[in-house]
Amino acid sequence: MSRVHSSNNFDAVRLLAAGMVLCSHQFALTARSQTFMFGRMTLGTVGVLVFFSVSGYLVALSWDRDPHVLRFAAKRLLRIWPGLAVVTLVAACLLGPLVTTWNLADYVRSPLTRDYFSQLYFSIQQYLPGVFEHSPFPIVNGSLWTIPIEVRWYGVLLLVGACGLLRHSLRGALLGLVCAYAVYIYLVYDVQHNPDAGLFHPGFGCEYGSFFCYGAALFRFRETWQRHPWRLLAALVVLGTILAACGYGYAALYVLLPFVVIRVGTWSTPVLRRCGRFGDFSYGIYIYAFMVQKTLVQWLGTHQPYAVGLFLAVVFTLPFAVLSWYLVERPALGLKRHLPGTGASATNVSSPSAAGAALVNAAPATHAGGVAVMSTEPDA
Repeated sequence: MSRVHSSNNFDAVRLLAAGMVLCSHQFALTARSQTFMFGRMTLGTVGVLVFFSVSGYLVALSWDRDPHVLRFAAKRLLRIWPGLAVVTLVAACLLGPLVTTWNLADYVRSPLTRDYFSQLYFSIQQYLPGVFEHSPFPIVNGSLWTIPIEVRWYGVLLLVGACGLLRHSLRGALLGLVCAYAVYIYLVYDVQHNPDAGLFHPGFGCEYGSFFCYGAALFRFRETWQRHPWRLLAALVVLGTILAACGYGYAALYVLLPFVVIRVGTWSTPVLRRCGRFGDFSYGIYIYAFMVQKTLVQWLGTHQPYAVGLFLAVVFTLPFAVLSWYLVERPALGLKRHLPGTGASATNVSSPSAAGAALVNAAPATHAGGVAVMSTEPDA
């Protein structure tokens, strides 16, 4: 499968988001304090919100190109599941036996080991027997818990699309639903101040879907905002300032972040647009970095300087991300060409999508942030 690099900045945006999550986890896993915005948000949280914003935009684009329920579901599964399946096997069958404090026979027979494979159907498990058990966070892979949330919102978008609400003629109704949901999350439920939405509480991460919805709405209204992006940005800055002044800083971030992320992503900027020319490594970085960092901390301790630990984490994570792309993710994406009803135009180019990544279907020339580009917007 030949790979045509996309003429936009989404590769760079996703890599930045993955890097933000990695940097934030390096603080937490080495018992270092980090800045919390609005009482609950770390740099890693912002990175995840970037992923969800991009995902909403690109997954809506995918539905727009091929609004077929079964093919849409199959494409989403091919993007997310193979990487998740392999990282689950690596954790349970390689990392676990290597670092566990249990003897191998007990490790293999443990119900915790058996239960860990429930991740194969998106039921994320945090523990393996004897693995990192003396760590302050005895979690095997603390990044994976967002994947079921992502998959859930794929399902919501599929349902909305199947009901016709992603049609151009009904985009007003879509915007109304997105705004209503945002009002509920940020003003009624008040995610910023609600203790149930705190870390390790049942509502933690409930706002991620609102960023996904915002991204999807930006796709549906792209012709409108791309004509006057700076006017819209100015209006959003005013609204965000008012919200922040009223004590709703998280709502202000919601108002501004997705638009800025999608605006930058749709630009075609020299250097940035070439970030994915060797492959999309953002998903691999996201799903492997935490395990790599935990292993390094277990072997080296927490006393090395932050910069040294971060450098080692990047050096040891990148090979896993590269192998994940070339041996797992890209071959899985190639299977999309075999889906019934898939046109030949969608079979010969590939590029990443959000929180994951995906194929780029050949398409007519389009405009990214006012810059004409050829057939290269990612199909999430």
